[in-house]
Order: sequence, then C-alpha cells, then structure tokens
Amino acid sequence: MTFRPTVLASIFALSLSGCIINVNGASMEPLEHSQQVMQLDANGLNTMVANTGAGSLEIIGVDGLTNIILEADIYTYEEMEPNLSLTQKGNTAYLVAEFGPRFGSGNSPYIDLVIKIPAKMTLDIDDGSGSIKLSGIDADIKLEDGSGSIEIQGGRDLNIQDGSGSIILSNVQGNIELDDGSGSIEISKVNGDVNITDGSGGMSVKDIQGRVTIEDGSGGIEVVNTKGLTILEAGSGNLSFDKIDGQVSMQ
Repeated sequence: MTFRPTVLASIFALSLSGCIINVNGASMEPLEHSQQVMQLDANGLNTMVANTGAGSLEIIGVDGLTNIILEADIYTYEEMEPNLSLTQKGNTAYLVAEFGPRFGSGNSPYIDLVIKIPAKMTLDIDDGSGSIKLSGIDADIKLEDGSGSIEIQGGRDLNIQDGSGSIILSNVQGNIELDDGSGSIEISKVNGDVNITDGSGGMSVKDIQGRVTIEDGSGGIEVVNTKGLTILEAGSGNLSFDKIDGQVSMQ
C-alpha cells in the first residue's frame, strides 16, 4: 500500500491502524490471493451456524460424509487478515468467514467459500453479500442474506430473509417461508406450503403440493399447479394462475 508522504496521511495512518485508507481517491485492487483448506470431524454434529461476509458461498450436502470440508479462496490486501475459523461447540459447528470494517474506496476484500457437509446437517446462515448456492441438503435451512443471488436445490423447511438478488428454490421437501426485498423469484417442486412476502420483482411459483400465500409489492405473479392460493396483496404487475386444486382467495 502506498501513501503520499504528507503529514496528514501519516496522522491518518497512525490513528486508524488496521483500516485501509485510500488517499486522493486512488484505486486499490485487492489482490493478494491465497487459499485455505479446513476440516472438522462431523461425528455428533447436527447443525452448522455460518456467519459469512462478502464473497460467494457454495454448500454441498453429501450422504455419508463424516467431515465438514471447507475450501476458501481469499482475496485481500497486504497485512489485512480475514477472520476465518471452523470450530465446534456441543453438537454445532460454527463457521466464521469475514473481514472487519474497512474505510476508503476501491475493491473490498472478499472470501469465496466451497463447503461440503453431511447431507442431513441443519444450516443457519447469516450472509453479507455475494452469490449463494446450496445443494444436496436433506435438512432445514435458515438463511438471512444481504444481497446477491440465491439458488437452493433441496432442503426441508426453508426460512429465508433476503435483501436483494434473484432467488431460485426447487425440490424442497417441506415448507417455505420467504421474505424478500427485491429481485426475481422462481419456486418449483415443493412438497409443503409456500408463504411469500415480496417487495418487488417478477415471481413464478409452480408445482406446489401445499397452499401458496403471497403478499407482493410490485412485479408480475404467475402461479401454476398448487393445492390452493391466497393473494393478500398483489401490488402492481400482471397476475395469472392456473391448475389450482383448492380455494383461491383474493384479499
């Protein structure tokens, strides 16, 4: 990192140690890349709690797997270390992958994660930004996400709170509770009920074995092949539904 040799820059460097300062708007590229691999014995564990910051997150459930295996690609600045750990407490695994606060402009540091877990391990995820992809999970999933696309194939009961970004959910064995700010939504092949509260963005909901309930701000809504449909609010946008095997309620 290079600062202009001014007294002011020196004072800032001393008073804000540990922060990244961008003097005179000069662009900063992150750019040191490193990789870390971690493993944790999964015997006796039934839940993973993950707190992740910026970067992509992929979690793959694998039948018969006896370890949690984490592969991290870290993109950062010189002397700026990530908070990256995988630990156990009781029957729960705890994953932390994030950076502390940062000042100035330029690209932010981030961590791309690929994690393999036993398929029946419950997930509780709090994510900052970046794409999320979950597959092969045969357990409940709770997800709170700031921004970035979400794709989940599988899972039992899903509870999702999302700020922005597209969402694709499919082959879910239980119920879905979704509270979404903005971005398109595609939901298909669900064996339970689907409850959606959405701010904006188009929505497609198909092949649901339970009842669908929707409260929507704006954007088109398409619902096909469900056991019932309740529209609490449709906002603006086209509404179409077909093959509803049950009561249709418009409030």
